Amino acid sequence: MFFCQFSYRLVLFLSAALFLFLVNDTLAQGSKQSKSVASALPTAEAIKACMNAEHSAECLDLLFRDALKTHSTLEALELIQTLEATDTDLRRDCHPVVHAIGRETYLLKGNIHDSFSACDQTCHSGCYHGSVERFLRGDALYEMTDQHPSQRELKQKATIACDPKIALRFQYQCLHGLGHAIMFFASYNLTNSLDVCDALQDDWNRNSCYGGVFMENVFNSINEKKNFSPTDYHAPCNKIDAKYRRECYVMQTSRMTEMGLSAERIFEECEKSGEFREACAQSLGRDLSNESRLGDRRTAAKKCELAAGETRRACVRGVVYALVDNTWDGRYALPFCAALSSATDQDDCFKETQEYLRGYFEKTARDLSEECSRHAPGSDRCLRSAAR
Repeated sequence: MFFCQFSYRLVLFLSAALFLFLVNDTLAQGSKQSKSVASALPTAEAIKACMNAEHSAECLDLLFRDALKTHSTLEALELIQTLEATDTDLRRDCHPVVHAIGRETYLLKGNIHDSFSACDQTCHSGCYHGSVERFLRGDALYEMTDQHPSQRELKQKATIACDPKIALRFQYQCLHGLGHAIMFFASYNLTNSLDVCDALQDDWNRNSCYGGVFMENVFNSINEKKNFSPTDYHAPCNKIDAKYRRECYVMQTSRMTEMGLSAERIFEECEKSGEFREACAQSLGRDLSNESRLGDRRTAAKKCELAAGETRRACVRGVVYALVDNTWDGRYALPFCAALSSATDQDDCFKETQEYLRGYFEKTARDLSEECSRHAPGSDRCLRSAAR
């Protein structure tokens, strides 16, 4: 889903031709906007045409390269926020779109620090991820698709990619994006990608990088490059060293769903993962977060409620972490907590959400109380948890 295999020069030429067509289409459909906006910011139709194109990454990059000539990165991200508010397809699949904004932002800024300063958290922080992706891939992004860097070069770049002095939420986005980009540049060789992450300085950095590698393995659009088994629900997690397995299982239920398993069956498979059962359940929660974000909170809550005890809590945690990561606030997570049936589950959910917002996003008790009033009005449980 996130990155497509890049084309050679001929395809780049064809993508450019498609881009010109899309820009003309954008202009024709943008008569209700001001001339300056219509001439530079793409429409939802133009964006979705790129998303459905064979070489979508190039198409999206060209689309936003033009937009960023006259608009800031934040204005481009605000456009995506506006469009996804009414377009459920874009809301579900906007992450690769903001990756493109990040790639083009890095092209303009020339370094990760300034690129991160220009980005925000829109759609699971894809702008940050795209910036790191461009850092690793360089400016000759499409012209050198057959010249991947060596393992040694990848390790050298990985160790200097992310600034350890910035806030944890920015460090994480950098390291996670780094994992995505490493997987691409390692030609989707899972062992080599994880080996590059191993060059980082501590467990937290390494685990953050592993997570990006496994997410890229799940969501890349080139199916033949995915490291999965057609019959084993647990591969590759059950085939790799134990130190990688938790981060692998935090993504694995997307594959189980792809293989046709229901939420109930996925919980059964998670039980077979031994010490990683909670990581597996958290992965299912992350998957269910899309249902909740699209407005079907109760359905997502009922699926977590199929499990019991710590497995249920892990599922709920997966939902709220993903929802908070999407916007860096409680606008989606707090209403989900309120949709849970039992008072105990609601209390646990509000606590998980608010501890995450406090720890990673530096929200104060006052911030959290205001968010409760805005996003979970009438919930005394939310307010009590915020005041702790």
